[in-house]
Amino acid sequence: MKHHRKEVEETVEQAQLALKEAQAELMREQKADAAVFVENTPEKPSNRTAYPYPFEAVSSKSKVILQPRFGSHRPSKNAVFAFAEGYGLEVYVTFVESLKLTGYDGDVVFAVSSEEDMKPDVADYLKYYDNSDSNGLNVISYALPWECYTKGGERILSTNNKGRGSTTNNGFSDCQVHGIYSTEDGVSPAKDPRIARPVATARYEMYWIWSRQYEATSHVLILDVRDSYFQSNPFEFEQSTISSDSCRLDLFEENREAVNIGKSSYNSKWIKSAYGKDAFESMAEKPVICSGSSMGSKNAIELYSTAMVAQFDKTKCKQVGCDQGFHNYLYYDPSARFNGVLVENGCQINVHKQGDGAVNNLAAMRNTSLRSQGVLITRNLTGNDGDTVIEKQVKFDDDSVVVNQEGSTLSPVMHQFDRDKELKLIIRKRTQLLTKLWQVSRTKT
Repeated sequence: MKHHRKEVEETVEQAQLALKEAQAELMREQKADAAVFVENTPEKPSNRTAYPYPFEAVSSKSKVILQPRFGSHRPSKNAVFAFAEGYGLEVYVTFVESLKLTGYDGDVVFAVSSEEDMKPDVADYLKYYDNSDSNGLNVISYALPWECYTKGGERILSTNNKGRGSTTNNGFSDCQVHGIYSTEDGVSPAKDPRIARPVATARYEMYWIWSRQYEATSHVLILDVRDSYFQSNPFEFEQSTISSDSCRLDLFEENREAVNIGKSSYNSKWIKSAYGKDAFESMAEKPVICSGSSMGSKNAIELYSTAMVAQFDKTKCKQVGCDQGFHNYLYYDPSARFNGVLVENGCQINVHKQGDGAVNNLAAMRNTSLRSQGVLITRNLTGNDGDTVIEKQVKFDDDSVVVNQEGSTLSPVMHQFDRDKELKLIIRKRTQLLTKLWQVSRTKT
């Protein structure tokens, strides 16, 4: 028994040593890369008066030194941001290929696993879409060095004895990410200044960092990756009378007839945990605004991401889902001053009812089928019906589409498609075809 215990202790010790060596190597690489990293200066620095920059938790002299693993940003382009840690090839294909079919030629920015932890073909797929020097769809991937813990505080060791392994647990572990900011010298990697928190909360620091790589004329869509599918280019969808050149933030509700904050046990819990009973009661009757989809001009997204990081710093709410509590609090509670901050920076905010904007959030409509509600319909995708639809570059077996609430306008993005059994099956079949087509195209290059 003692001999067996000694072997286990030696195995754990070896794993911990290997992990430390991998982290040290990462730190050395980031220190070397930091000298060539160019961080864009905010166009409107007045947001400092409301929320501190995330790196200031280290030092006011700190800098962002995080580097992409694959690809490079194109500052003048639009961009789609998504946390995509740990997924299989099918998730990336569904997201990227459906977006490509809309004619989108901007950037897609992912947070991903380290290359050695990626599932089969994922690294090749991400590299395939590194089009930094061309005008097509371009993928930039950041491999983040997460250090994760169970909810009980126990360190999650690597699964491969070479590095971190798949420790983020689909967002349910509490994690830190070291080396994304520098120390005061502007070069040396700093430890994460924040306590371990769910990656669903920590991801807003990535969104803030990424937004600073784009020009004020760029627009950004933040979107959940696992359950989203594109039907048309969301940046070409007219959501309001506000000029597309203006600073604007677009948020998207869940279905208000089906749910509000008070009716949802999850949303109620997140608001109460972060802000208390009084804050919850003040917004209990309000529609739920989904934190998995937000859109806006570069400056608005930068302000929004900064505010989301500041909410964690204020509340220290570590429940998975508290980011949605932050999201709703910022809009509904006057004490958050978020709406005022946007106005002070020349921005306007638009909250779209479910089925009215560029993103159609579908989860709250799961009690009956989407087809019975007139949301999932079968129609011609060639564009002959006068609607703006995707060019039919691929022949799918099923011509079903998701439409907005008035029943005729194509929803540019269907979010949470997997809550409907029929729609989930339709997208799965399309993903299988799109995967085969990519595999064929890869052999030709």
